[in-house]
Amino acid sequence: MHSAVLGIMEIEEHTVESDIQGNLQAYYSKVSTETMMPQISNLDCISTGWESDIYAFVLEQGAANKRERRELILRIYSGKEAYHRSEREYRGMSQLHSVDFPVPQVLLLERENSPFGQPFVIMEKIDGVLLGTLINRLDDHDKKQELVTLFCNLMLRIHKLDWHPFVEDVSEYETDNPFKFIERELNGRRLLCDRFPASGFLPVLEWLEQRHDLASCLSPSLVHMDFHLTNVLVRADGSPFVIDWGQLDVSDLRFDLAWTSLLLRMHNGTELRNSILQTYERLAGLRVEQIEFFEVHACFRRLFNSAVWFTASPEKSGVDSKTAEGLFAAEGFSGMKRHKDAIKKGHEMLVGLTGIRVPELDRYTDT
Repeated sequence: MHSAVLGIMEIEEHTVESDIQGNLQAYYSKVSTETMMPQISNLDCISTGWESDIYAFVLEQGAANKRERRELILRIYSGKEAYHRSEREYRGMSQLHSVDFPVPQVLLLERENSPFGQPFVIMEKIDGVLLGTLINRLDDHDKKQELVTLFCNLMLRIHKLDWHPFVEDVSEYETDNPFKFIERELNGRRLLCDRFPASGFLPVLEWLEQRHDLASCLSPSLVHMDFHLTNVLVRADGSPFVIDWGQLDVSDLRFDLAWTSLLLRMHNGTELRNSILQTYERLAGLRVEQIEFFEVHACFRRLFNSAVWFTASPEKSGVDSKTAEGLFAAEGFSGMKRHKDAIKKGHEMLVGLTGIRVPELDRYTDT
Protein backbone atom coordinates (compact mmCIF):
# COMPACT_ATOMS: atom_id res chain seq x y z
CA MET A 1 0.00 0.00 0.00
CA HIS A 2 1.27 3.50 -0.82
CA SER A 3 3.08 5.19 2.09
CA ALA A 4 0.87 8.29 1.82
CA VAL A 5 -2.27 6.16 2.22
CA LEU A 6 -0.74 4.38 5.20
CA GLY A 7 0.09 7.75 6.74
CA ILE A 8 -3.50 8.94 6.36
CA MET A 9 -4.82 5.70 7.90
CA GLU A 10 -2.47 6.06 10.87
CA ILE A 11 -3.62 9.65 11.44
CA GLU A 12 -7.28 8.63 11.24
CA GLU A 13 -6.70 5.74 13.66
CA HIS A 14 -4.96 8.05 16.13
CA THR A 15 -7.83 10.55 15.83
CA VAL A 16 -10.42 7.84 16.48
CA GLU A 17 -8.57 6.58 19.56
CA SER A 18 -8.21 10.13 20.88
CA ASP A 19 -11.94 10.68 20.45
CA ILE A 20 -12.74 7.42 22.22
CA GLN A 21 -10.41 8.21 25.12
CA GLY A 22 -11.92 11.68 25.43
CA ASN A 23 -15.48 10.34 25.38
CA LEU A 24 -14.61 7.67 27.91
CA GLN A 25 -13.01 10.28 30.16
CA ALA A 26 -16.12 12.45 29.93
CA TYR A 27 -18.36 9.46 30.71
CA TYR A 28 -16.40 8.45 33.82
CA SER A 29 -16.23 12.05 35.02
CA LYS A 30 -20.01 12.31 34.69
CA VAL A 31 -20.90 9.09 36.53
CA SER A 32 -18.21 9.28 39.26
CA THR A 33 -18.29 11.20 42.50
CA GLU A 34 -16.09 14.25 42.94
CA THR A 35 -13.80 12.40 45.36
CA MET A 36 -13.03 9.64 42.83
CA MET A 37 -11.44 12.00 40.24
CA PRO A 38 -11.22 9.39 37.41
CA GLN A 39 -8.44 9.67 34.85
CA ILE A 40 -8.35 7.64 31.62
CA SER A 41 -5.01 7.01 29.91
CA ASN A 42 -3.09 4.64 27.62
CA LEU A 43 -6.07 3.77 25.44
CA ASP A 44 -4.98 1.24 22.81
CA CYS A 45 -6.98 -0.53 20.10
CA ILE A 46 -6.73 -4.31 20.48
CA SER A 47 -9.04 -5.32 17.64
CA THR A 48 -11.81 -4.11 15.37
CA GLY A 49 -14.46 -6.34 13.89
CA TRP A 50 -17.93 -6.72 12.52
CA GLU A 51 -19.52 -7.14 15.95
CA SER A 52 -17.39 -5.00 18.25
CA ASP A 53 -14.27 -2.88 18.68
CA ILE A 54 -12.05 -3.66 21.67
CA TYR A 55 -9.70 -1.27 23.48
CA ALA A 56 -7.40 -1.57 26.47
CA PHE A 57 -7.04 1.41 28.79
CA VAL A 58 -5.92 2.44 32.25
CA LEU A 59 -8.31 3.89 34.84
CA GLU A 60 -6.93 5.75 37.84
CA GLN A 61 -9.33 7.00 40.48
CA GLY A 62 -9.65 7.74 44.15
CA ALA A 63 -8.53 10.44 46.56
CA ALA A 64 -5.26 12.20 45.77
CA ASN A 65 -3.39 10.29 48.49
CA LYS A 66 -5.01 6.93 47.68
CA ARG A 67 -5.19 6.45 43.91
CA GLU A 68 -6.26 3.08 42.51
CA ARG A 69 -4.92 2.02 39.12
CA ARG A 70 -6.64 -0.66 37.02
CA GLU A 71 -6.00 -2.01 33.55
CA LEU A 72 -9.36 -2.53 31.86
CA ILE A 73 -11.00 -3.50 28.58
CA LEU A 74 -13.60 -1.45 26.72
CA ARG A 75 -15.78 -3.38 24.26
CA ILE A 76 -18.01 -1.26 22.01
CA TYR A 77 -20.70 -3.26 20.21
CA SER A 78 -21.94 -2.59 16.69
CA GLY A 79 -24.57 -3.90 14.33
CA LYS A 80 -28.28 -4.56 14.66
CA GLU A 81 -27.82 -6.96 17.57
CA ALA A 82 -25.56 -4.65 19.58
CA TYR A 83 -28.19 -3.75 22.20
CA HIS A 84 -29.09 -7.36 22.98
CA ARG A 85 -25.61 -8.81 22.46
CA SER A 86 -24.05 -6.43 24.98
CA GLU A 87 -26.56 -7.38 27.64
CA ARG A 88 -26.22 -11.10 26.85
CA GLU A 89 -22.47 -10.92 27.29
CA TYR A 90 -22.61 -8.80 30.45
CA ARG A 91 -25.29 -10.89 32.16
CA GLY A 92 -23.73 -14.16 31.05
CA MET A 93 -20.24 -13.27 32.21
CA SER A 94 -21.59 -11.99 35.52
CA GLN A 95 -23.32 -15.32 36.10
CA LEU A 96 -20.26 -17.30 35.01
CA HIS A 97 -18.08 -15.30 37.39
CA SER A 98 -20.52 -15.99 40.22
CA VAL A 99 -20.13 -19.77 39.75
CA ASP A 100 -16.31 -19.48 39.58
CA PHE A 101 -16.00 -20.18 35.88
CA PRO A 102 -12.80 -18.45 34.65
CA VAL A 103 -13.92 -15.30 32.84
CA PRO A 104 -12.81 -11.68 33.15
CA GLN A 105 -14.91 -9.83 35.71
CA VAL A 106 -17.36 -7.50 34.01
CA LEU A 107 -17.69 -4.15 35.75
CA LEU A 108 -20.08 -2.00 33.77
CA LEU A 109 -22.75 -2.22 31.07
CA GLU A 110 -23.96 0.96 29.38
CA ARG A 111 -26.65 0.85 26.71
CA GLU A 112 -28.76 3.97 27.17
CA ASN A 113 -26.23 6.74 27.76
CA SER A 114 -23.22 5.63 25.78
CA PRO A 115 -21.00 8.48 24.52
CA PHE A 116 -20.09 6.28 21.54
CA GLY A 117 -23.63 5.96 20.22
CA GLN A 118 -23.40 2.17 20.73
CA PRO A 119 -23.65 -0.04 23.83
CA PHE A 120 -20.43 -0.92 25.63
CA VAL A 121 -19.12 -3.14 28.40
CA ILE A 122 -16.08 -2.57 30.60
CA MET A 123 -14.29 -5.54 32.13
CA GLU A 124 -11.00 -6.42 33.76
CA LYS A 125 -8.01 -6.94 31.50
CA ILE A 126 -6.43 -10.39 31.63
CA ASP A 127 -2.66 -10.31 31.22
CA GLY A 128 -2.18 -13.54 29.31
CA VAL A 129 -1.21 -15.26 26.07
CA LEU A 130 -3.67 -16.69 23.56
CA LEU A 131 -3.94 -20.46 23.88
CA GLY A 132 -3.54 -20.84 20.13
CA THR A 133 -0.21 -19.01 20.28
CA LEU A 134 1.01 -21.31 23.04
CA ILE A 135 0.02 -24.44 21.12
CA ASN A 136 1.65 -23.23 17.91
CA ARG A 137 4.93 -22.58 19.74
CA LEU A 138 5.22 -26.16 20.99
CA ASP A 139 6.92 -29.09 19.30
CA ASP A 140 6.67 -31.36 22.32
CA HIS A 141 3.63 -33.62 21.76
CA ASP A 142 2.94 -34.23 25.46
CA LYS A 143 3.00 -30.52 26.35
CA LYS A 144 0.80 -29.71 23.40
CA GLN A 145 -1.64 -32.40 24.51
CA GLU A 146 -1.75 -30.81 27.97
CA LEU A 147 -2.98 -27.58 26.39
CA VAL A 148 -5.47 -29.46 24.21
CA THR A 149 -6.81 -31.12 27.36
CA LEU A 150 -7.04 -27.72 29.07
CA PHE A 151 -9.05 -26.39 26.13
CA CYS A 152 -11.42 -29.37 26.08
CA ASN A 153 -11.91 -29.31 29.85
CA LEU A 154 -13.00 -25.68 29.64
CA MET A 155 -15.49 -26.45 26.90
CA LEU A 156 -16.84 -29.46 28.78
CA ARG A 157 -17.23 -27.34 31.92
CA ILE A 158 -19.40 -24.90 29.96
CA HIS A 159 -21.58 -27.73 28.68
CA LYS A 160 -21.99 -29.22 32.17
CA LEU A 161 -23.01 -25.97 33.90
CA ASP A 162 -26.59 -25.61 35.04
CA TRP A 163 -28.02 -23.48 32.24
CA HIS A 164 -31.22 -22.44 34.00
CA PRO A 165 -29.76 -19.33 35.74
CA PHE A 166 -28.59 -18.01 32.38
CA VAL A 167 -32.03 -17.59 30.81
CA GLU A 168 -35.04 -15.48 31.68
CA ASP A 169 -37.69 -17.92 30.47
CA VAL A 170 -36.79 -21.54 31.24
CA SER A 171 -39.88 -22.84 29.42
CA GLU A 172 -38.45 -21.53 26.15
CA TYR A 173 -35.72 -24.19 26.34
CA GLU A 174 -37.44 -27.06 28.14
CA THR A 175 -39.39 -29.01 25.55
CA ASP A 176 -40.68 -32.45 24.63
CA ASN A 177 -39.85 -31.72 21.00
CA PRO A 178 -36.42 -33.30 20.33
CA PHE A 179 -36.07 -31.23 17.15
CA LYS A 180 -36.74 -27.83 18.70
CA PHE A 181 -33.15 -26.59 18.45
CA ILE A 182 -32.44 -27.73 14.90
CA GLU A 183 -35.81 -26.40 13.73
CA ARG A 184 -35.02 -23.02 15.25
CA GLU A 185 -31.68 -22.96 13.45
CA LEU A 186 -32.98 -24.14 10.09
CA ASN A 187 -35.86 -21.67 10.18
CA GLY A 188 -33.30 -18.90 10.63
CA ARG A 189 -31.22 -20.23 7.71
CA ARG A 190 -34.34 -20.40 5.55
CA LEU A 191 -35.00 -16.71 6.18
CA LEU A 192 -31.43 -15.91 5.11
CA CYS A 193 -31.75 -17.92 1.90
CA ASP A 194 -35.03 -16.18 1.12
CA ARG A 195 -33.44 -12.78 1.73
CA PHE A 196 -30.24 -13.52 -0.24
CA PRO A 197 -31.16 -16.07 -2.93
CA ALA A 198 -28.02 -15.24 -4.94
CA SER A 199 -25.82 -16.54 -2.11
CA GLY A 200 -25.94 -20.05 -3.58
CA PHE A 201 -26.66 -21.66 -0.23
CA LEU A 202 -30.15 -23.01 -0.90
CA PRO A 203 -28.82 -26.49 -1.84
CA VAL A 204 -26.90 -26.59 1.47
CA LEU A 205 -30.05 -25.68 3.37
CA GLU A 206 -32.01 -28.38 1.54
CA TRP A 207 -29.29 -30.91 2.39
CA LEU A 208 -29.71 -30.05 6.07
CA GLU A 209 -33.49 -30.07 5.94
CA GLN A 210 -33.51 -33.50 4.35
CA ARG A 211 -31.42 -34.82 7.28
CA HIS A 212 -33.34 -32.93 9.95
CA ASP A 213 -34.07 -36.17 11.85
CA LEU A 214 -30.38 -36.70 12.61
CA ALA A 215 -30.36 -33.76 15.04
CA SER A 216 -32.68 -34.76 17.86
CA CYS A 217 -31.85 -33.32 21.29
CA LEU A 218 -33.74 -33.43 24.59
CA SER A 219 -30.92 -32.26 26.88
CA PRO A 220 -30.01 -28.62 26.22
CA SER A 221 -26.66 -27.24 27.34
CA LEU A 222 -25.07 -23.88 27.86
CA VAL A 223 -23.07 -23.11 24.72
CA HIS A 224 -20.41 -20.47 23.99
CA MET A 225 -20.93 -20.59 20.18
CA ASP A 226 -17.52 -19.11 19.36
CA PHE A 227 -15.18 -21.32 21.36
CA HIS A 228 -11.77 -21.39 19.68
CA LEU A 229 -8.09 -21.19 20.53
CA THR A 230 -7.92 -17.40 20.39
CA ASN A 231 -10.81 -16.98 22.79
CA VAL A 232 -8.84 -18.53 25.65
CA LEU A 233 -6.17 -16.49 27.44
CA VAL A 234 -3.59 -18.20 29.67
CA ARG A 235 -1.80 -16.31 32.42
CA ALA A 236 1.85 -16.88 33.32
CA ASP A 237 0.75 -19.12 36.22
CA GLY A 238 -1.15 -21.36 33.78
CA SER A 239 -4.64 -20.23 34.74
CA PRO A 240 -6.98 -19.90 31.72
CA PHE A 241 -9.75 -17.38 31.04
CA VAL A 242 -12.44 -17.67 28.38
CA ILE A 243 -13.46 -14.48 26.58
CA ASP A 244 -15.96 -13.30 23.93
CA TRP A 245 -19.35 -14.39 25.28
CA GLY A 246 -21.55 -12.32 22.98
CA GLN A 247 -23.20 -15.41 21.47
CA LEU A 248 -23.84 -17.27 24.73
CA ASP A 249 -26.95 -19.41 24.38
CA VAL A 250 -28.70 -22.61 25.45
CA SER A 251 -28.90 -25.24 22.73
CA ASP A 252 -27.59 -28.59 21.53
CA LEU A 253 -23.92 -28.77 22.57
CA ARG A 254 -23.05 -30.20 19.14
CA PHE A 255 -23.62 -26.78 17.58
CA ASP A 256 -20.80 -25.55 19.83
CA LEU A 257 -18.49 -28.47 19.07
CA ALA A 258 -19.11 -28.27 15.32
CA TRP A 259 -18.33 -24.54 15.21
CA THR A 260 -15.07 -25.20 17.06
CA SER A 261 -14.33 -28.07 14.68
CA LEU A 262 -14.90 -25.89 11.61
CA LEU A 263 -12.67 -23.07 12.84
CA LEU A 264 -9.92 -25.55 13.71
CA ARG A 265 -10.08 -27.05 10.22
CA MET A 266 -10.03 -23.61 8.62
CA HIS A 267 -7.20 -22.12 10.67
CA ASN A 268 -5.22 -24.94 12.31
CA GLY A 269 -5.69 -28.11 10.28
CA THR A 270 -7.44 -31.45 10.49
CA GLU A 271 -4.91 -33.07 12.83
CA LEU A 272 -5.52 -30.62 15.67
CA ARG A 273 -9.28 -30.72 15.02
CA ASN A 274 -9.27 -34.51 15.36
CA SER A 275 -7.14 -34.38 18.50
CA ILE A 276 -9.49 -31.90 20.19
CA LEU A 277 -12.65 -33.80 19.27
CA GLN A 278 -11.17 -37.10 20.48
CA THR A 279 -9.97 -35.50 23.71
CA TYR A 280 -13.39 -33.96 24.33
CA GLU A 281 -15.06 -37.35 23.82
CA ARG A 282 -12.59 -39.02 26.18
CA LEU A 283 -13.11 -36.43 28.91
CA ALA A 284 -16.88 -36.48 28.48
CA GLY A 285 -17.02 -40.27 28.40
CA LEU A 286 -19.20 -40.31 25.30
CA ARG A 287 -19.10 -40.38 21.52
CA VAL A 288 -20.44 -37.25 19.82
CA GLU A 289 -23.07 -38.55 17.41
CA GLN A 290 -23.75 -37.01 13.98
CA ILE A 291 -21.03 -34.38 14.32
CA GLU A 292 -20.75 -34.21 10.51
CA PHE A 293 -24.33 -32.96 10.22
CA PHE A 294 -23.60 -30.17 12.69
CA GLU A 295 -20.36 -29.37 10.87
CA VAL A 296 -22.36 -28.76 7.69
CA HIS A 297 -24.59 -26.40 9.66
CA ALA A 298 -21.45 -24.67 10.97
CA CYS A 299 -20.19 -24.31 7.39
CA PHE A 300 -23.48 -22.64 6.45
CA ARG A 301 -23.26 -20.31 9.44
CA ARG A 302 -19.66 -19.28 8.69
CA LEU A 303 -19.47 -19.33 4.90
CA PHE A 304 -22.85 -17.81 4.09
CA ASN A 305 -21.71 -14.47 5.46
CA SER A 306 -18.65 -14.51 3.22
CA ALA A 307 -20.72 -15.33 0.15
CA VAL A 308 -22.94 -12.33 0.86
CA TRP A 309 -20.40 -9.83 2.23
CA PHE A 310 -17.67 -10.34 -0.32
CA THR A 311 -19.51 -11.03 -3.56
CA ALA A 312 -22.33 -8.49 -3.36
CA SER A 313 -22.34 -4.73 -3.02
CA PRO A 314 -23.42 -3.29 0.34
CA GLU A 315 -26.56 -1.98 -1.36
CA LYS A 316 -27.55 -5.46 -2.55
CA SER A 317 -26.48 -7.36 0.55
CA GLY A 318 -28.05 -4.97 3.04
CA VAL A 319 -24.91 -4.63 5.18
CA ASP A 320 -23.53 -1.33 6.36
CA SER A 321 -20.24 0.12 5.18
CA LYS A 322 -18.44 -0.85 8.40
CA THR A 323 -19.36 -4.50 7.86
CA ALA A 324 -18.40 -4.47 4.20
CA GLU A 325 -15.06 -2.78 4.77
CA GLY A 326 -14.22 -3.87 8.30
CA LEU A 327 -11.98 -6.76 7.44
CA PHE A 328 -9.97 -4.74 4.94
CA ALA A 329 -9.40 -1.96 7.51
CA ALA A 330 -8.63 -4.37 10.32
CA GLU A 331 -6.28 -6.76 8.53
CA GLY A 332 -5.11 -5.18 5.29
CA PHE A 333 -4.33 -7.10 2.14
CA SER A 334 -2.30 -9.86 3.81
CA GLY A 335 -5.16 -10.39 6.24
CA MET A 336 -7.62 -10.65 3.38
CA LYS A 337 -5.45 -13.32 1.77
CA ARG A 338 -5.42 -15.32 5.01
CA HIS A 339 -9.17 -14.88 5.19
CA LYS A 340 -9.57 -16.20 1.65
CA ASP A 341 -7.35 -19.18 2.42
CA ALA A 342 -9.48 -20.01 5.47
CA ILE A 343 -12.73 -19.62 3.53
CA LYS A 344 -11.36 -21.90 0.82
CA LYS A 345 -10.57 -24.57 3.41
CA GLY A 346 -14.04 -24.23 4.90
CA HIS A 347 -15.60 -24.50 1.46
CA GLU A 348 -13.62 -27.65 0.69
CA MET A 349 -14.83 -29.08 4.01
CA LEU A 350 -18.42 -28.34 2.99
CA VAL A 351 -17.89 -29.99 -0.40
CA GLY A 352 -16.32 -33.02 1.25
CA LEU A 353 -19.27 -33.44 3.60
CA THR A 354 -22.09 -32.74 1.14
CA GLY A 355 -20.74 -32.80 -2.41
CA ILE A 356 -22.16 -29.28 -2.86
CA ARG A 357 -20.08 -26.42 -4.28
CA VAL A 358 -21.16 -22.83 -3.76
CA PRO A 359 -20.26 -20.82 -6.90
CA GLU A 360 -20.18 -17.52 -5.01
CA LEU A 361 -17.44 -18.85 -2.73
CA ASP A 362 -15.42 -20.11 -5.69
CA ARG A 363 -15.61 -16.69 -7.31
CA TYR A 364 -14.50 -15.01 -4.10
CA THR A 365 -11.54 -17.29 -3.33
CA ASP A 366 -10.35 -17.34 -6.97
CA THR A 367 -10.01 -13.55 -7.20
